[in-house]
Amino acid sequence: MATRFLIIAVLLITPGASLAGQASSLSKEEIDRRLAFIEQRLNAGQPGARRWQYGWSGLFAANAAYQGFMAIKSNNGDNQVSHAVDAIKSAGALAFLLLRPLPAVDGAEPLEAMPTETLEQKKTRLQAAENLLYTNAQRARERKSWSRHLLAISVHLIGSSAIVALGDVQDAVKSNITGIAISQAHIWSQPWRAIDDLTAYEQQFPTNPAAVPRSWELSSIPGGLGITIHF
Repeated sequence: MATRFLIIAVLLITPGASLAGQASSLSKEEIDRRLAFIEQRLNAGQPGARRWQYGWSGLFAANAAYQGFMAIKSNNGDNQVSHAVDAIKSAGALAFLLLRPLPAVDGAEPLEAMPTETLEQKKTRLQAAENLLYTNAQRARERKSWSRHLLAISVHLIGSSAIVALGDVQDAVKSNITGIAISQAHIWSQPWRAIDDLTAYEQQFPTNPAAVPRSWELSSIPGGLGITIHF
């Protein structure tokens, strides 16, 4: 008795692959409209991203310098430990910002050097613009990431533990509470408009046009039939 198998293959198109699946169908005018939309949104979000990036960088730099100065100036051993730990934490936060800046700080500037003389060049620039839009939105979502919040809290707990071990308990409590409060303000104040920009783009330029119907077909395979569904 023959065994029969039923195989269903489902083909999906993900939102991030708009050009990969539609490049051949996009006209010059359609690409221009998409580029204009993305670049306008990227430039509109640039001032807020710069205020956040440079504002917090300046704050952490100033605090690191002040705490370092106080650690050197103080004649009290407990105070030296507390100031030194706070200086290290601020320097670490500054380094994190400098090594991993918000991509939204550059606005649409990374795209401006890309040529748009031919249709293929326009498609390449649009792909880069879409990637930048997705990257900005992904970074904006990090403000709600538990891992990022827990990392910040862990750093301050480690710092306060060092103060307890080498200095004063009250200084440790003060440093811990203040540090966690500042770190949470830093994370939650990160600009989030990139998420709205991506949503607006996907709504105005849907990846999977509604006009494309779903279809299915039967095919013969060894031992039975196969069903392929196209979305």
